Amino acid sequence: MEPNPNLMAFASRLLPPVTRVISLFIPGRDSRIAWRNAKNNAEIIQLVAHVSSILPPPGSGVSLTELVPKCYALGSFPALWAIEGLGHYYADSFYERGEIPKNVLTDPKLFALPSSSLLMLHAGIGMSFAKRNLQGLNPQSPASAVRKAVENIVALCKDSSQEGYFGAAIESLGLTARFLHGLSMVRVIDEQLAALDQTLVGYLWHGAGRAVYFSPPNFIPGYRSPWRAVQMCRLEAPHDLGRRNMVAGFAWAVTLVNMRFPVIMETLLQYHGQEFSEDDAFSNGVMSSVIMRYDTTPDDPHIVRFYQYKPAAVDQKIAALWERLVQMPCKQALQHLGPVIKDHRRIGEVFHYQDLSALIERLKKAESESRATR
Repeated sequence: MEPNPNLMAFASRLLPPVTRVISLFIPGRDSRIAWRNAKNNAEIIQLVAHVSSILPPPGSGVSLTELVPKCYALGSFPALWAIEGLGHYYADSFYERGEIPKNVLTDPKLFALPSSSLLMLHAGIGMSFAKRNLQGLNPQSPASAVRKAVENIVALCKDSSQEGYFGAAIESLGLTARFLHGLSMVRVIDEQLAALDQTLVGYLWHGAGRAVYFSPPNFIPGYRSPWRAVQMCRLEAPHDLGRRNMVAGFAWAVTLVNMRFPVIMETLLQYHGQEFSEDDAFSNGVMSSVIMRYDTTPDDPHIVRFYQYKPAAVDQKIAALWERLVQMPCKQALQHLGPVIKDHRRIGEVFHYQDLSALIERLKKAESESRATR
């Protein structure tokens, strides 16, 4: 049975106080961290789910260019999530009017939209396409039915995505499938998506990693570690590409949600920092999320405050982990990687795991070769 999104929103309100009670049994500062982490998650889920409170009824036909400023008026930090919710709402409005979504964000009338809004608007429309096309399906559905739904979602995302933003839309397939239908459904989609286009599989599992972090049951911490989602990222994916993308998606979510409270990331590194140091999946997620956050809300003061944070832990290992896994990746993302990716209209690439430095080298090489042939 497909989970009810309204029930999910209700659970996000209920679980923080439950987490606070359970956290009393976790020793030291970690009890407060576990509760704060759950509270932050709940706020984000509710913001995306209830952005409709500042929007007109679905299907009303109000211009998207009139609605984006309403989201930014909420403030630089919540604006990102509100814009994602707006994209979801806007794509849904086509269905509400009985129309087949077409050119949702490629209509020339929308080219005047602020470029800062495009990433999360694309993520939002991808959520709508995935939700609508997966409705009624389950892991036991015929493979042909799942394949048709996946083909429809990919086609809709391609048709409605501006140049360079397709990745932001298709990544939401993994988020939606994992959050609303569970792990088994993601694995079924993995098989069909790999047969259709292997290059899209990473986006699927990146979205699944985000979904695991936002899953309400994971609000409740375990005694040994508040972040059971980390182990889920290691175990759920059926291949290494999926695992790396899940870890990157998890890192993406934990960075964005808790940017105002860097002590939460510090505590996460105390439990899992050595594990995250074994490869670059976690640091990739941190880099990608900061690139996306800066592109959407460059004026948000929490970005710089986050990566300049100095861990309070006496253990110098934590300070070294912070520098390696958070501070240096953030600096590299903001000063070098992000601007090049944006200039080359490839910013949707940050919605899956890959070597971003290698991507930059390929882009620069292609640009140099192009100039040489002119």
